[in-house]
Amino acid sequence: MKNIFNLILVIFASLFILSCRNTDDVPEDIHEHEEIEKIVLTVTEKSNAANVQTVNYIGGNADKALTLQNGKSYLVSVDFFHKHDDHYHSMLDEIIKEKDEHFIVFEFAGIGANLMRAADDIVRTDGKKLGVKTEWSITSAPSSAKVSLKLFHTPTSVDQNYPSATNQLGKVTGGEADVNALISIQ
Repeated sequence: MKNIFNLILVIFASLFILSCRNTDDVPEDIHEHEEIEKIVLTVTEKSNAANVQTVNYIGGNADKALTLQNGKSYLVSVDFFHKHDDHYHSMLDEIIKEKDEHFIVFEFAGIGANLMRAADDIVRTDGKKLGVKTEWSITSAPSSAKVSLKLFHTPTSVDQNYPSATNQLGKVTGGEADVNALISIQ
């Protein structure tokens, strides 16, 4: 009888200890990593605000090519989206909030273009502009042209004045590309 009593006491003590266990030992993952699934590039001819082009880049493909002309300048803004419940939601506010962890790099091929980061672009705390608002000045007609846009996450260093202060395509050291989009230009 004494053994049964001891066994019941051990079982109750075990249940009591388990019921008092702190479930806060395992931190809750409150930051769900959202993948960028869509990019929207809005391109407005600087001298003709009615000439607006919008390119949607989804799943590695742009829905159309950009039409850029030699001698013209364009105001360009970019927005990034993730998909949730079959709807796209902008991530731009989150990227701006975490601006010091992001930087956009551009590269042109098959066209002469100078890119300046706009005066109203988002400025990181290191004084560098993020690249969500830019101005493109076209210096040669396109021929099988493309523009590459890469959004880097946690770069070690950034250079907005690469290759020069008058052509701010940008350059990073370290980090990884959250976005690597290639859009045709005609």
